[in-house]
Order: sequence, then structure tokens, then C-alpha cells
Amino acid sequence: MAVSKANQRAVNKYKKNNYDRIEITVPKGYRGVFQAHASARGESVNGFITRTIQEAIERDAGGPQETGAVSLLPDTLKAAQEAAEAAGEGLPQFVTRAISETVERQKEASK
Repeated sequence: MAVSKANQRAVNKYKKNNYDRIEITVPKGYRGVFQAHASARGESVNGFITRTIQEAIERDAGGPQETGAVSLLPDTLKAAQEAAEAAGEGLPQFVTRAISETVERQKEASK
């Protein structure tokens, strides 16, 4: 099925407004390794690379990755990122604090 020029322009405009583009260069053969790894986990290569970088950032910041991985749905992740930014915190710190505060509220409510 052919894609109209108008449709392609709309897709390009959406991508421009909603995504940043980063190009990486890897040694020959790594592309296939990345594709196989991502496919085995039901991910796209882009999703795998994005997740891997995000986990490394969280781990390096001393965030949740040190105790275990947590995955968030894209909409939830975006909302958490926006809330963290509004609070002046990094995402790992914001999520850790939010969970701790929720646990404390639940403990108080169950007394």
C-alpha cells in the first residue's frame, strides 16, 4: 500500500515534535547482536537501546536499578518524568521518594 505525501509529511511532523533523534555508530556485527537480543525480549532495537541507557543512568545515579529493575509504561514514564522535573528531582530520586511516601501513607492508614 502506497503512502501519500501528505501522510508522510504528517508522520514526519509528529516525529519532529515528539522525538529526539540520536545516531550511534557501532562496530560491524553489533547491529545483528542488538536485533537478536531485542527480538528475544519482544522489544524493538530502539526500545532496547533506550531501556539500556535509561537503566545505566538510573544505576549510575544510585537509583532503583541497584535493587532491581522497574519498568513503566510509556505514558506513566512520561508523567513521572514531568513530575520529577517539576519537583526539581531526577527521575530515580522522584520515583524512590514517591514510593516511600506512598508506603508510609498506607502504613498510617492501616493503623
